[in-house]
This record gives sequence, C-alpha cells and structure tokens, in this order.
Amino acid sequence: MRLSDKVYKQLKDDVFLAKYKPNVLIVEGDIARKYGVSKVTAGEALHRLCNEGHLTSYPRSGYMVTMLTPRDMKQLNRMRIAVESLIMDLLCEEASEEDLRSLFALIKEDFNENDNVSVINAGFHMALARLTNNKYVITQTEALLGSASRVEQSVKYSKERWQDFHKKMIEALIARDVTLAKAHLVADISQR
Repeated sequence: MRLSDKVYKQLKDDVFLAKYKPNVLIVEGDIARKYGVSKVTAGEALHRLCNEGHLTSYPRSGYMVTMLTPRDMKQLNRMRIAVESLIMDLLCEEASEEDLRSLFALIKEDFNENDNVSVINAGFHMALARLTNNKYVITQTEALLGSASRVEQSVKYSKERWQDFHKKMIEALIARDVTLAKAHLVADISQR
C-alpha cells in the first residue's frame, strides 16, 4: 500500500470518527506532522477526501469537514434506511440468537461528557452490518456511517432515546420480527 493511501485511510477514519470538528481548520502541515509524512503526501490524502466530498478546501488556508445540507441529510438517511433494512432482513434470516444477544453489550448505560456519541452509535450499526458477513453490505454501511458522522457532530439528540431504539431493534431481531426491527431502525435514523 502506498504511503499516501495509508495516510488517506487514517485521515478518512479520523474524519468518520468525528475527530475533526466542523468549522475547525485542518492544515496540511499539521497532517504531515501528525502522520509523519511530507506535505505532498498529506496534500494528496486531503485532496482525495475533498474529491469525495468529505472535506472542503479553502485555498491558502486549509481544509474543513464538509457539513451536509438538509437535502444531503435526507438523501443520506434514505440510503441508510435502504441498506440497513437489508441488514435487518439478513439478520432475521441468518444470524444466531447468540450473535444477536451479543449486541446488547454495545448498549451503553452511563454516558459522560467525553463520550463520542457518533462513534458509539456507528459502532452499533457497524456491528449489525458485520453480523451479516456480507462484505458489500459492510463496505456500504461503513461509507454511509462515515458521512452520517458529519451530521451527528452538529446534531444534539437524546442518547437514551437512540439506545432505546437499539435495544428494541435487537429484541425484534431475536423475535425474528423483521417488520418491527425495521420500524425501530427507521425511527432511530429519522430522529436526527
């Protein structure tokens, strides 16, 4: 793997994990130092993320995480519902009860102010995708959740409420009630 590809992947992961906040300038030199690479290599990774729409370039200043418009958010939520509804179908058909029950371990009961809500939420939805053992579903879910993290950085919503949706999704999956699982999924995604 080329060095610029490695930096690109690490930087993309950091953007998707909400380590870069909206309206905070990302400077090429800082990225080069952080990852121990040249400015040229850092620039290649940053430009790639701009081309994918994850960052916006501000010439001679730096880059910022691209915030999504209301239309972008609506389109993103529709895609998430489509892909994650497929996940509900697959899990109801194929996942063992033990695997489904293991998802309860991802429900966080106590939050502190340092908890990254976006990371916790994405972790749950990625765990659902990984249980399918379908590499295409996993890849698409990862990309959609990465984009969703840019929304979640700027949206405040009840942590307890989405955790409740997660519990209800698991319970519906264990009961093999795909319709109810999808209803809780839609409610979870739509609350943003």
